[in-house]
Amino acid sequence: MANLFSRISALFKPQAATAATPAVPADQATAAEKKLDMADQATTGTADDQAALRNLFLGDYQDLPDFVDGLFFQWMAGQEADNVQRDESFEHKIIDYLEVLAQSESAGANLVPRVPTVMVQLLKRSHEENVTGSELSQLITKDVVLVAAILNEVNSSFYKSNKKVTELSQAIMMLGHNRLRMVLAKISFTPVFNDQLGNYTKLAAAKLWDESQQRALACYMLAKHHQVDPFLAFLAGLMRDVGVIVALRVFDRSGTDTVLPISTEFRLGFQHKSLVLSGRIGQIWTLPEKVVAAIEAQLPGSANVTGMAAVLQRADFISKTCMLVNAGMLNLDNARMQDILTDSENDCLAALLSGKVSVANLM
Repeated sequence: MANLFSRISALFKPQAATAATPAVPADQATAAEKKLDMADQATTGTADDQAALRNLFLGDYQDLPDFVDGLFFQWMAGQEADNVQRDESFEHKIIDYLEVLAQSESAGANLVPRVPTVMVQLLKRSHEENVTGSELSQLITKDVVLVAAILNEVNSSFYKSNKKVTELSQAIMMLGHNRLRMVLAKISFTPVFNDQLGNYTKLAAAKLWDESQQRALACYMLAKHHQVDPFLAFLAGLMRDVGVIVALRVFDRSGTDTVLPISTEFRLGFQHKSLVLSGRIGQIWTLPEKVVAAIEAQLPGSANVTGMAAVLQRADFISKTCMLVNAGMLNLDNARMQDILTDSENDCLAALLSGKVSVANLM
């Protein structure tokens, strides 16, 4: 692997940029023109009204998931589609390298902090019906970082405790079995999305971590409607974008200051390889098979996306939509959302948009 990474800089050396190509399909460009026309007509409206019109999605709402996916990728990369020049050779080299990385022994897992071994042990033990709080406490005390993080969690404003909690046993009792597992999962994944790992992760990691948490919460809320384990769905929501962080770390090590490409072709290839990396790393970290299978089922061409995979797919769309709306990048017609989301999915989106949903009040 060391020799492989030593060739990244040479491999990713940018070629001369090709002529500019449209970054969005013509139908989306037409929709954008319509939005501008509407904004121009709203001369008597406030600045907020005009901003809402400019970001209102006017296309076919059946196409909204693909639109949201592309817009979120642009936002994550910190770029706009206008006047983007492509270097197709450079894009292909990146995708080819990610393919090699995904098939390697480590699958890039060494590029991000590993989920603590004690966390994996806790995941396995916490699924045993006869496990006690004392046994879980003994495992948690093996990792002082987990202990401190759990105490910080229960002493946060979300739990509204009248007295500061200082004992782990008290914290575990306060959280309860299921909430404890979610807190542990969130704590364990936080370092993976560290925005100090490199230039590209610094640009995108915070957005990806926020969206991953939103996705995990959405997974938990939707799980009961699909008869799947809510906690495993929550875990799948956190795990899904680990491969994206790994792919960004490849850019960090490339030694190039080229911006992250946002062409549709590159985005689809990048997302595909990132999902493969997430699945492979999930296996390396010995996460539950159902979690890994749900992630792998997100790959293009997967048939019969049901159960946990369906929950993860819908939660990903809902969480990205929520992030874009809250960032002022997208405005939606609530009535038309009824056509593409079920009642439970609309309730989930509304809950996330409220900003009041957390692990503390989820159950």
